[in-house]
Amino acid sequence: MARVGIIGTGWGARVQVPAFREAGLDVVAIAGHNSERTRKIGGDLDLEPFDDWRSLITSNIDLVTIVTPPSEHLQMATSALDAGKHVLCEKPTALNASEAEELVAAGRKHPDQIALIDHELRFLPSFRAARDRIGDLGGIRYAEVRYASPGRGDRTRAWNWWSDASQGGGIWGAVGSHFVDMLRFLGMEIEAVQATLRTIIDERPFENGTRRVTSDDFADVALRLANGAIASMTFSAVASGPDEPTTLTIHGEEGAMRLAGEDLLTALRGELFTAATKGSRSDRRGNSAGGAFGTGTFLLGRALKRAIDDGDRSAIADAATFEDGLMQQRVLDAARESSASDGRWTALSS
Repeated sequence: MARVGIIGTGWGARVQVPAFREAGLDVVAIAGHNSERTRKIGGDLDLEPFDDWRSLITSNIDLVTIVTPPSEHLQMATSALDAGKHVLCEKPTALNASEAEELVAAGRKHPDQIALIDHELRFLPSFRAARDRIGDLGGIRYAEVRYASPGRGDRTRAWNWWSDASQGGGIWGAVGSHFVDMLRFLGMEIEAVQATLRTIIDERPFENGTRRVTSDDFADVALRLANGAIASMTFSAVASGPDEPTTLTIHGEEGAMRLAGEDLLTALRGELFTAATKGSRSDRRGNSAGGAFGTGTFLLGRALKRAIDDGDRSAIADAATFEDGLMQQRVLDAARESSASDGRWTALSS
């Protein structure tokens, strides 16, 4: 059974540990910066705790999953690959496209090792069905994404790395990266970006005072697709109301489809939206932390088990590679450049 070590004591502990174990992977170790927290999580979850991630990657494990701020991804992922481990790296890929290019080069140096970006939504049946059926829509006219969460809307929520642009924090990288990847997964390549990224809550409590927030908590982004169509995306981490369902809606000449959580809805030739496929929650026996992302993590875990334990690399054929991560990073970078230039249309770097 593939042995997994996780670097990161947040999402990795809360979602990946139960989902991967349910998928049949043997999660055995965890590393974190806070040794007391890491030891407690290790004890609670029956994991060997490591104060130093370098010690974890040289331990007796097969797969390293990196669930840390993006500023740490390049060093951790390249070190894990050099140590002979398979790597699953959290999104966004890195701090910028230059670092992402280094990750691609590192992955190519180790062609026998798995090197993936954790875009787990690719494994949801709803997204796979959407990819299979997108041709039914005819030519794509436009696409739209809406995400509104009150998760960071409380001004008293403490400052952490997510508040720091220099560490890769912010809603555009954290959530926007997923939907940039989704457009590409569904066959829509992106050529240029026009963006407004804003920091609405500009300081947060930190230690005995406050600390300035430098990352974005709101993003409004337009993307020009290769076929000339436009995609629009709006993300907020500081919504005032309750969580709203996150939706990706695609409009074509012959109809539309909407992805909402784990469900796919279609409306062809003037019909009302109707359910085309339900999600896979019933496939999961136990912990459901993380919602659709948790279900995707479980399904990705099953694919990784087949790829590592059975040698069936076709199981991860649809997973996001480091090359996919580079393309995503170019879009993220272009949006930041556009926002810094008052919303000028900005072509992707090459």
